[in-house]
Amino acid sequence: MLRCNRVKKSTIVLGLLVVASCSPPKPETPALTPQAAASLLQYNAKAKTWLVHVQKENPTCSYKLDLPDQTSHPTEVDVDHIVSCGGRPSPRALDATVTFRYDEAARRWVVARFQS
Repeated sequence: MLRCNRVKKSTIVLGLLVVASCSPPKPETPALTPQAAASLLQYNAKAKTWLVHVQKENPTCSYKLDLPDQTSHPTEVDVDHIVSCGGRPSPRALDATVTFRYDEAARRWVVARFQS
């Protein structure tokens, strides 16, 4: 009888270990695409206001996002020097930076910080 209880307990522990090891892995953060990043800037009030100001100074300016490598699936992406004027980097006074963060609850990228 005692041996039977040990076998049952061992079987239960083994079963729990198998279930725990078979749980799905945490989903990887999807890469932020240049199109998604540009769209996020278009709908961010600070970024939109800054671009209007910049284009009053120089109508050839726009946002140009060179996103870093994301093979490590980061949850945050920082991009510096995002303003380009006529295909060249903007003057420092017109430049800006942005930080994108992956919101796991909403399962989407958001603008966490925009600084001009």
